[in-house]
Amino acid sequence: MSTFYIVRHGQSIANSQKIMQGAMIDTPLTTTGQAQAHKTAAKLSQHNFTQVFASPLLRAAQTAQIIVPKATITYDWRLREFDYGLWDGQKTTQLWREYAQFFDKNHNLLPGSQEYSHGETHSQAKARLLSFFDETTQKLPQDAQVLLVSHGYTIKLIVDIILGIDNLTALDEPTNAGITRIEWTSQSHTLKYFNR
Repeated sequence: MSTFYIVRHGQSIANSQKIMQGAMIDTPLTTTGQAQAHKTAAKLSQHNFTQVFASPLLRAAQTAQIIVPKATITYDWRLREFDYGLWDGQKTTQLWREYAQFFDKNHNLLPGSQEYSHGETHSQAKARLLSFFDETTQKLPQDAQVLLVSHGYTIKLIVDIILGIDNLTALDEPTNAGITRIEWTSQSHTLKYFNR
């Protein structure tokens, strides 16, 4: 069984400016984001991670480097943020107003938006994530402890794969530098906690 501690990156510049930030937008951490990553590092300091994976996008890479500064980090593009297509880089408040039919009252993205944004579908994103977990867990030693640094919407998709709820509005995105823990075997996938 592999245990994954999945961390959302700290606050980025685009987060602080309320900009939709998907796979194509690559802004660094703010000073607040760096402080959040240091706090998470302290929470995880008792763990000896077998391996560390991160999205190669700057905000996730910087967060991983702060949490485990001496570790070798494997950057995997499958862990990148959801691709919002033409919506990447736009102000979230403007998108919520112009495309209100694709957001719930908590501003969670609803299915079908890719027809307008020309971005990724949920099934496309989940397929790349399943590919990552299936491939990675086959290579990991038994009882591996893994740190994985990724992105808010991507973490929601991972949780959806595990719970099979197929309803991403049932979860808000994890907070910046929040920790989600899952256990993964070839037979079962279990959510232990979300967004601590």
